[in-house]
Amino acid sequence: MQKPAPVLEPDQLVRFQTLERYASSFGSDARRLTESRWIYTLISIKQGKGHCFVDNEFVSLQAGTLLLINPFAYLHLENTVYVQGVVIHFTEEFLCRTHLYEQLLYKTIFGPNRRTCFQLAGNEIGGNYIQSQLSMFGWEYRLGADPLLKFDFLHNILLGVILYMHKLQLEQENATLDIKEPLAKNQVVQFIQLLNQHFREESSLQFYADKLNITQDQLGLICKKGVGWSPKAIMQEKLLREAKRALLFEPISVKEISFALGFTEPTNFVKFFQQHTGISPKNFRIENCIGGLNRQDSVA
Repeated sequence: MQKPAPVLEPDQLVRFQTLERYASSFGSDARRLTESRWIYTLISIKQGKGHCFVDNEFVSLQAGTLLLINPFAYLHLENTVYVQGVVIHFTEEFLCRTHLYEQLLYKTIFGPNRRTCFQLAGNEIGGNYIQSQLSMFGWEYRLGADPLLKFDFLHNILLGVILYMHKLQLEQENATLDIKEPLAKNQVVQFIQLLNQHFREESSLQFYADKLNITQDQLGLICKKGVGWSPKAIMQEKLLREAKRALLFEPISVKEISFALGFTEPTNFVKFFQQHTGISPKNFRIENCIGGLNRQDSVA
């Protein structure tokens, strides 16, 4: 008789803690959030004022701030001493029970116009909704007795918060909710996951199309429908973001970064970076040095 699959402990799928406790264990230096199990980080601020950096982007932390961070970003909690809030870590397995939920998460955090930080100060209804949902989340997380009911309750609360963030995105973009093609979306999820695994050594769209058992044209269609970008644009965005992260937070030279990202020649990397940012990698590093690293030997 086959043994049933073990039920995962809550901390393996979702974790809840105060910002103060999270910051004390996280430290004051810039750190990359874990890539294992695709863990996302949701930060909600109840009161106080401070700031942090996500990659090289400044984020003001104040009452009503709602921030969703993907698994690959660097987080720098530079000033959170006088800020009160909560932090939720969750995996894709926890949130994405169906393809529609995958589509909601990926459109929220991987789309071309993604805005995953919202300031709800002045939005009394939205702010009260988020605070009430997260208060219930914390109460159930700490005191819920029935493990299965607890998982369902936490899942539904978190899903509501992510859905509300996507609603705010759509309002800012003057767009409408479109989650009508779960099959296509599932393939976009697979494409992005494959890209995260192989982007350093594989830049051919044919490689990813073959892995998905579809044509390049089909790959283009599902990406456009799934997140609004072409496969090439998604690949370039991934490469550019990883280049910026390496320049900001890794104490290695531009030449070493170029090889680590799969470029055969450093000059090709410099041209790619400058074409998409309007600035050389060296100057980008000098102008945006916020990671707390001593880069005197790695600017060249």
